[in-house]
Order: sequence, then C-alpha cells, then structure tokens
Amino acid sequence: MLKNSLLWRLEGDLLPAPSYLFGTMHVRDQRAFQRLETVYGAMAECDGFAAEFHLEDAGQGMKSGLMQLPGEQRLSDFFSKKKYQKYRTVLLKSTGLDLAHFQRMLPFLVVNFATESLLQQEMPEPLDQHLWGYAKSAGKSLHGIETLGEQMEVLQKITLEEQVKMLESLCRNVGRFRQFLLHLSELYEAPKVQQLYKMVKKNSKGMRHLMLYRRNEVMAERIGLLVREHVVFVAIGAAHLGGGKGVLRLLKLQGVMASPIMSA
Repeated sequence: MLKNSLLWRLEGDLLPAPSYLFGTMHVRDQRAFQRLETVYGAMAECDGFAAEFHLEDAGQGMKSGLMQLPGEQRLSDFFSKKKYQKYRTVLLKSTGLDLAHFQRMLPFLVVNFATESLLQQEMPEPLDQHLWGYAKSAGKSLHGIETLGEQMEVLQKITLEEQVKMLESLCRNVGRFRQFLLHLSELYEAPKVQQLYKMVKKNSKGMRHLMLYRRNEVMAERIGLLVREHVVFVAIGAAHLGGGKGVLRLLKLQGVMASPIMSA
C-alpha cells in the first residue's frame, strides 16, 4: 500500500525543488538498514540533511545536565534496596546495562538506552545516526528540526513518578517489552507505517499528545518552512509520519504534497 511508504518526495509551488522525508528508527538491527540505496539516491539530490535534532548537540546535553535527575537524586533513591538490586540484575542480564552507571540519569533515558540494547545490534550505530554521518561525509548542510533543549523540555513534562513507573514496568516485563520492540521492527521492515503508528499511539497512552501529536505539529511546521528555503532530506522517527495528526497530513495542510517512493 502506498500510504505505508517510508520515503516520500515533498513538492509544492513554494518549494525550490523536491525535498524528501524519510521515517527512521533508532536501532542497530540490520533489518532497519534494508533498501538504503534508494535512500542514498534521494539524499544525493539534496543539499542538506535534517534530523529530529542536531545530533552533534547530544554530547553537550550530557555536559549541561539536561539529562540528569534534579539536585542530588539518584535512581536508587526511588526503589527499596532489594528492588534496586533486583532490577539492576535483570537489566544487566537482559541488556548488558548496569543501573549503577546511570544513577544520575533521568529514568526515561535509561529506558531508551535499554530499548536500543534489547534489539539485535549487528550494525555499529543506529540508523538515524548512520544517516547523519553519511550526510556529513557527503558535505551536506546539517539541520535539526527541534533543538535538544526542546526535546528535553518535553521529557521534563513527564513527571519523575511516571518515568520511574516506566523503568519499573520495563524491569518487571523485559520479555514482553522485547516482543513489543520486535513487532515494531517487523512493521518497519515490512514496511507497515500505519500499523507502526497505531501501535506506538496505543502504547503511548496518556502521553500521546505530549510525545506524539504536539511534536508532530512542531516538526511539520518547521519542516514546511525548511523545505521552502532548502532542498533537504529530512529523517524523523517513522511513527511520526502516519495518522490523521501525523506529519504527512500536516504538511499537506500547508500545501506541501508528499508522494510515496518506497512502499510495501
């Protein structure tokens, strides 16, 4: 089905030339790296490359403390000693991550690191980072749709209590969580973008407006402005593409027409 394409050509009267929009996943599973020759071909037509945020700012975010628990809080403060040791053992066995090394980090980010580690890791870096590096080596201008600070502001709207519950849920149901991630990867590989969006939407529950809909609005607005000024290849998480409140539909409302390039 055409609506399940991962790669879209963006065109419109106000665009200097066609740009492209591609749905990525932050995984090192080699299945996500299929059909990249088509992606490279589209990138070659563009002068610039844009990711959700400027990836080279990530290190600065660590240094600035944006990703850390407030004050002197530590992850172990949120659990009994027995629970903390149990969860530490579970994560170490299932993901190779030691909670002791992430004591000052926000729980949501620990969940993200664990998520990446639960899937196959055949490739040296996640797909989105690979594309960023490819574009940089090709001399493309590099852009961020959002700033790292804005992404962290969204994260900080999720209460610490909610973040701790997410981490605890992962530690208590690692097998179920891995199956969820494997299903997402299968939908991405297929590709079945609309089903992937629906699955992420369902799993987001009370945070779907904050994590999905609002970010879709911001990204669509900025992508619309960017492609009117530059010929650019835009790579964002695949779950942001589909649905009535997805980036593709929001771009259409701006007069930016999207045509599918890669579909099932």
